[in-house]
Amino acid sequence: MLNEDKLLVMGYDALVQINEKKVLEVAREWMDNKYDPGKLLNKLAEAMVKIGKKFDEKEYFLAQFILSSNIMENVTKMVLEEIAGTGLVLEHKGTIIMGTVKNDIHDLGKKIAASMLRVEGFTVIDLGKDVPADIIVKTAVEHDADIIIASSMTTLSMTGLREIRELLETVEQRNKAKLIVSGAPVTQEYADLVGADAYAKTAADAVMVTKRLMMK
Repeated sequence: MLNEDKLLVMGYDALVQINEKKVLEVAREWMDNKYDPGKLLNKLAEAMVKIGKKFDEKEYFLAQFILSSNIMENVTKMVLEEIAGTGLVLEHKGTIIMGTVKNDIHDLGKKIAASMLRVEGFTVIDLGKDVPADIIVKTAVEHDADIIIASSMTTLSMTGLREIRELLETVEQRNKAKLIVSGAPVTQEYADLVGADAYAKTAADAVMVTKRLMMK
């Protein structure tokens, strides 16, 4: 039986190498050993950051980046099914609405964050990409959401983050739902400017920040 550290390294390396079969093998062994699933997904999220850097440096192509994201989704699905098969009921930690703002069709990072948050016990409603601000806020109200995580990957679509914040001011949901903003051009300074409650740079950050806000 391999220990946690060795399995984490194997899983990380396999994902960076875009080896889906090996990643799934590691995940199966991880779950068989009853290790913490969140720890594995956090390590795989680190691998996704590495893959993203390789993509930015043109060492990897878009097809490889998309494939790695699909692998991450498949692993998360498998982990959740494994948990369900044991009869273990994850503690419901809160409801999260996620979406990429209008005029933006990028959602790979968001999908990874959604997967990680589900394993952590959050109910995640992922609205997808190119979502108008009013739809995001309306959905948050309908589901009495605790957190909204909105992403923008282009400077042209960043105004959508401000629109969400402004719309939240017009509904009672603002008293409850916290807004986390994320995306390649987004910074902590911009998050402060639009009045967001927090900023997340990576999928792992989104999980950490979400947990922190839920404790307030």
